[in-house]
Amino acid sequence: MDRVRITDPRALRALAHPARVRLLELLTLDGPATGRQLADRIGESTASVSYHVAQLVKWGLVEPATELARGRERPWRATSRGITWPATGSPEFVAAARALRDQMVARRIEELDDYRRAEDTLDPVWREAAWFGEDGGYLTPAEVAEATTRIKAVIADYTGSRRPRTADARLVRFFAYALPTPPPPTPDAPPEPR
Repeated sequence: MDRVRITDPRALRALAHPARVRLLELLTLDGPATGRQLADRIGESTASVSYHVAQLVKWGLVEPATELARGRERPWRATSRGITWPATGSPEFVAAARALRDQMVARRIEELDDYRRAEDTLDPVWREAAWFGEDGGYLTPAEVAEATTRIKAVIADYTGSRRPRTADARLVRFFAYALPTPPPPTPDAPPEPR
């Protein structure tokens, strides 16, 4: 499953809701689930989950998994491995993309806080395996694009949907960014000689 590229600002706005971000994550990472199962996982009512799933269906991000239906249960599945969107566009698009990105970053910060609160309870093997890193350097836009492509490829080797899940595996989140700093301020022009 490839990632879906979203170019409609209305779709970005529809997705920029904490419950929808969470539901799409669950369906992408854990596979098909019913509304009841999803409601139990995110702590929302089944009616609320149904509404949010309908919004995801409207924009082609979720679809019924009819072949898995049992009785009255209607399972849902993600239609892709994730989403992408252009970095630029109309002011409406840029605002919608920013709103979605803000939700996604808030979710990652929440997960980081969850980890820090639970860190002492984790098996030492998992604490050793966890990684926090930081680095920086001076790159061109082409070098940033190349580095990003290489990093995504390495992560995809371990997160692909066809990769079998072993009994000792846990969900591990990779969160990275490659953001340029603003340009330095231009120095004041030297005073003109008198």
